[in-house]
Amino acid sequence: MAALLTLLMYIIHVALRLKETVRDQPKTGARMHIGQYGVGIIYYIVTPLAVVADAYCVPGWTMPPVWAALAGIALYIYASVHQWRCHHILYRLRSRAMIRQSIKHKYVVPDGDLFSLVSCPHFLCEILIYVSIWTAAGFQATTLIWTICWTVVNLGITARETQQWYRQKFGSEYPQSRKALVPYVW
Repeated sequence: MAALLTLLMYIIHVALRLKETVRDQPKTGARMHIGQYGVGIIYYIVTPLAVVADAYCVPGWTMPPVWAALAGIALYIYASVHQWRCHHILYRLRSRAMIRQSIKHKYVVPDGDLFSLVSCPHFLCEILIYVSIWTAAGFQATTLIWTICWTVVNLGITARETQQWYRQKFGSEYPQSRKALVPYVW
């Protein structure tokens, strides 16, 4: 049952990201490197298979405590809602920038929701989503620990680079107290 819950949460997460990519995100003509595309496809295929293998091939998996499942589901909902909000803040900024192509400064500092605390709240929420899935599994899925590590490293590096870009691009206009990824810390 724990494996089914984690798979359901993962499938919903991937379906939401696919919907946002296909339907919500403004089309900019930007291209993704084929290497990144390949890693992403492999990641989204291998991760659920690894969770299933972990659940059914590693002895000792049990039903998670009810509190863990409920805490995981609550964190999942919180992180998913805030990730959606933050993505839509960014989509609106991109849409406005595309409309005013002739204006010299087509970039603006994002604000609202968790952007008041960190530069990359959508990355923070992505990490929290994977932590929530692991929590709902009763902290049993060792493959999810590696998924969380991969996500933290990958998005941590990207958040740092994004923070540096914002500060370089906007200078003193950029909120100096805003952290890159973890509120009040980093």
